Amino acid sequence: MQVAEIFEKASGKLPMVPKVVQELVASFHRTDVNIDEITDKVGHDQVLTARVLRLANTARFGGSRRVGSLEDAIILLGFDNLRVLVIASGVTGATLGIQGFDMKAFWQRSFAMANAAKRLARLAKLDPQLGYTCGLLSNIGELVLYVAVPEQALQIDRIVAGGADRVATERMLLGMDLTEVGAELARRWNFPDEIQEAIFNQHDLLNEEVSPFALLIGLASFMTSGFNHDMSEEDMLATLPVSVMERAGLHREGLAEALPELREACTALDEMF
Repeated sequence: MQVAEIFEKASGKLPMVPKVVQELVASFHRTDVNIDEITDKVGHDQVLTARVLRLANTARFGGSRRVGSLEDAIILLGFDNLRVLVIASGVTGATLGIQGFDMKAFWQRSFAMANAAKRLARLAKLDPQLGYTCGLLSNIGELVLYVAVPEQALQIDRIVAGGADRVATERMLLGMDLTEVGAELARRWNFPDEIQEAIFNQHDLLNEEVSPFALLIGLASFMTSGFNHDMSEEDMLATLPVSVMERAGLHREGLAEALPELREACTALDEMF
């Protein structure tokens, strides 16, 4: 099966993100973003605004201070955090209601990936919000497969639940995997090439040509899985591939100090639903 065939089967049923979300994702490397204009556009979408404020008031972002409006969010959190809140809210809101899919579990995993990738990006002196977005979207191809080929997707889930690797199982049964499908969805959403490439190459960590963001979400996946299976911080540090860490711009000493925070990022629950 080809990627184009997957999207043909999903035609008319694929989620679409609000235009303002596309604009914000495209703005990562721009310095001329009109914050007031963006806030006004978000404010005209009542459902999106409600989701943004709900996420802004979770422990992850809001802390002890209540965020009551988009203006409050900018003042208390800053524009960069507001941007990822809008992106997260827009993407999760667009993907509700896929029959037979455990949406809550999927987004909990995705937010763990996003939070871990954000912290790794900061350690590597890369854009943490871009790292967060790459992590959030890393497994978005799963959703497309559930829309396009739901019976095969359920079968894959059953095999994976028995201990099989998801990517290998998808390749065996479909001739492709969620990284290819996810990268194509990001392209159709007009997301930047950086995000498309990171999604596509996140499991190809030995490839010297892949971007640092692909390496970061690959490492975030490794850490999220390990910490959620009670791996100790000492074992995690000993197990992480040094060559991949170095190519991603990470240093062992800094990573060792950040492991308690990374464990929290990988295992804490976000209150999106």
